[in-house]
Amino acid sequence: MLKTTYQEPREKLMKIQKKILSIVALSLCSQAAVAIPFTFEARSLGMGGVSVATADLATAAWANPAMLTNQRPDDDFSLLVGIGAFVRDDEDLLSDIDAFQAADDRFKAAVSPTDPEAIAAIQDMANIVTGIDGKNMAADVTGVAAVGMSFETFAMALSVRADAIGAGAVDNISTNPVDLVSTDPTNTTNILNLEGVIATEFGVSIAKAYKIYNRKVSIGIKPKIVDLQAFNYRERINTVDGLSSVFDDGKKSDLGTFTSFDLGLAVDFTRSLRMGLNIRNILSDKFDLGGATLNFDTNARLGAAYHNRFLTVAADLDLTENKPLLANPLFDNLKTQYIAVGAEFNAFDFAQLRIGARKNIASGISDGAKDTALTAGVGFWLGFNLDIAATFTDNSVGGFVQTGFRF
Repeated sequence: MLKTTYQEPREKLMKIQKKILSIVALSLCSQAAVAIPFTFEARSLGMGGVSVATADLATAAWANPAMLTNQRPDDDFSLLVGIGAFVRDDEDLLSDIDAFQAADDRFKAAVSPTDPEAIAAIQDMANIVTGIDGKNMAADVTGVAAVGMSFETFAMALSVRADAIGAGAVDNISTNPVDLVSTDPTNTTNILNLEGVIATEFGVSIAKAYKIYNRKVSIGIKPKIVDLQAFNYRERINTVDGLSSVFDDGKKSDLGTFTSFDLGLAVDFTRSLRMGLNIRNILSDKFDLGGATLNFDTNARLGAAYHNRFLTVAADLDLTENKPLLANPLFDNLKTQYIAVGAEFNAFDFAQLRIGARKNIASGISDGAKDTALTAGVGFWLGFNLDIAATFTDNSVGGFVQTGFRF
């Protein structure tokens, strides 16, 4: 007979999807943060994520500082404010946790621990945790704001970036029946780990264009300072139940600041053909987080674009694999290396229709993470800019909205 205390059936407060998503969202939004090495905004997201050779005065601060010199002819000032959110569950981890708690409820509702229904519930729980090992889920929240200014001989931008990441995975897997149904808070098996890292970036981008062999060559630099915080929460998957425990049991820590700079290059081979390169975090750094290491690594992205008055077609490629900005090795398979393509159709500067696709080609990632993400977006000029974009795969969804103006 199982050595566990039998409990009367209890009513679940909500479905586990809502519970876990709420916890992840709270761990993100109650702070502020950074996740992805290359920031999306609505225009680039709608075009599959391309931006290195297509950014303008409003967006170059994140995409490629050299592109500050490639603003529209009549634009000397721009303001942009935007926010986006992304949720990813490539291997249905949330569904597994939902099924585990449903089986746990069946066990607690049985007449006794030796009842056939209780035994069947325990077997179901054992099967679920056996398949849950190595799975993870992630959520990102991104906020951006920038002011760009073009002068006679150079261009510059002031920017703030607040990207949030939260991820969850289950470790210390055990199929022991006592561990499966235990409500003992000291039991350290089948633990859901939620981790979030907070990085608020402040940057000043400066760019200048030169004529070299009768071609326009732009060079940009972006010194920046990043404020870092971290968040960690651990709970057994059969006792996760609401948001209050996040405040009660979650651990927050201030990691300090990280100072570095980005470099950008853009070369116009013709009036319509351009290539760009963005290298982020020229000065790398690392932080200790409870025995694990949080790394700020150097990342590089190459881009090419063809553009005319009515059409822009572009492609970007990450030259390096980008580790997630998380310290726990459980989340190593959230790394990315994107190849992206996109197009923008411009209707006399009044409206823009955007489409694109993006694929993660990093090694050692899950099959779900390899799915090609399709993107679409639309932009309007209504005396101010309004840009909306969305992306989706079978196991992930995201969107971005931004506004601003230029003159």
